[in-house]
Amino acid sequence: MIPLKTAISIVDEKIGGRRVPTEKIPVREAVGRILAADQFSKVDLPPFDKSAMDGYAVLEGDQHSRLRIEGVVTAGDPGTDKLLPGTTVKVMTGAPVPPGTARVVIVEEAVEEDGHVRFENPSPASNICKKAEDVAVGDRILKAGVRLGALEISNLISCGIGDIDVARPVSVAVISTGDELVDSFSNLSRGKIMNSNGPMLQELARKFSMTVTSEVSVTDEPSKLTAVIQQALREADMVVLSGGVSAGDFDFVPQAIEEAGLQIHFSRVAIKPGKPVTFATNENGILFGLPGNPVSVFLTFHLFVLHAAARLSGASYEPKTFNIRLANDYTRRSGERMVYVPCRITSDGFAEPVIYHGSAHLAALMQAEGFLIIPIGVRSMTSGAEVPLVMFGSRFG
Repeated sequence: MIPLKTAISIVDEKIGGRRVPTEKIPVREAVGRILAADQFSKVDLPPFDKSAMDGYAVLEGDQHSRLRIEGVVTAGDPGTDKLLPGTTVKVMTGAPVPPGTARVVIVEEAVEEDGHVRFENPSPASNICKKAEDVAVGDRILKAGVRLGALEISNLISCGIGDIDVARPVSVAVISTGDELVDSFSNLSRGKIMNSNGPMLQELARKFSMTVTSEVSVTDEPSKLTAVIQQALREADMVVLSGGVSAGDFDFVPQAIEEAGLQIHFSRVAIKPGKPVTFATNENGILFGLPGNPVSVFLTFHLFVLHAAARLSGASYEPKTFNIRLANDYTRRSGERMVYVPCRITSDGFAEPVIYHGSAHLAALMQAEGFLIIPIGVRSMTSGAEVPLVMFGSRFG
């Protein structure tokens, strides 16, 4: 059994320089994709000196004079020529100010009369957004490896960028194993359970912009499972398999993985839930064998599969973690593993474990907002103690 940090290091080492290909697509179609190259602005932002408020553009010193109003400039107008002494132009928020404008006196400090305006105790603030004060042409606005969301897309468009290079979505084949699994409620009988892991893994993969090439269930027949794994390796960048990786007499998955031509690099990690998580590769393929219980599947997908998918895309994945205080005392029997405890956040900002019966208790996650992380070697913690809380990006955070 190896620590989580060691397991992640092995994943990084074995993936090495493997990367999915890149492709050029329109920015508007790139939500959820991984940026493949640094992006630099093609325009200045703002592209011109503009008014930050509704008001009057004035020359230096003219704010104390009675000025003749020469016109009105609204957002979208091209603007006016340079101001002459003793004159002003009324400008709306976002409108370009005339060349040489020293400041914009806001409308709240102005009194209009007979085509003129005078100001009452004008503020010294300029109320002008200067050209390129936010972004200048050539500024780097995003680094390669960023996962693109709404804010990133908006910034790219604002900076004049239309097409970008992104990593092709990582393709995943999902396999669920076990004689007990059925895919239809009509086939549910004593001793059988619904296959919930396959659909969960499929939707988690899609949530993080992966392509799911297949999602199948396989009975506990080593030769059949080997053939399914080999087919999955041919069609996908990664195979994600759930069930059959523990040390029971009827768990054939490790044998099938090796017979499919893969080398197993680890099969026991010091985490709870998720201890039997397995990682295997060959020259062209990557496989994660996740435990069969659904909470373990959810956790190990986030800890391992997302990490590997990000690396294949030239990115990184770090779950959102912060410290929080315990609402109650916490104890456990053994400290040999790092434990992830489903918890909710109380109204006064403390972490409180939810009712949780073990890694088969999928419904517990519906009441949880994250996982407390209890380090190896720690068997008890008192109320008020600080503990890390991880917020995963699919349901939590």
